[in-house]
Amino acid sequence: MKYISDSAARTQEIAAEVINGIKPGAVICLDGEMGAGKTVFVQGCMRALGYEGRVTSPTFALCNEYCADGKTVLHYDLCRITDSDDLYSIGFYDSRADLIFVEWAGNECDGAENAVKIKISYGRTENERVIEINE
Repeated sequence: MKYISDSAARTQEIAAEVINGIKPGAVICLDGEMGAGKTVFVQGCMRALGYEGRVTSPTFALCNEYCADGKTVLHYDLCRITDSDDLYSIGFYDSRADLIFVEWAGNECDGAENAVKIKISYGRTENERVIEINE
């Protein structure tokens, strides 16, 4: 499925539509260039799930944990991860949550059950984004 967004607000609306069709236990793998809107997409998903807190990129924390409607949501950023030893050290392979978001997923989600791959690319204008979803 392919969406075109013309703003951060529209990207969040698209994310809200998408998350409603995602099965529990999914691993949502987000890829795209720096600033393309990966975290904005997660923000839209979290709002749709009823989370009212602040959703930020886990670039330096590596993983943020949220609770939405009694469900545990993990939000990883693998941008600074260099190898599988790093993934083991942050507990990535042992993650247990109702929903997992992975920014800069690369190939790390290839073997994940219930993986949903989302690529966000820059469009034709400064604000336009192309959001491609492969389940």
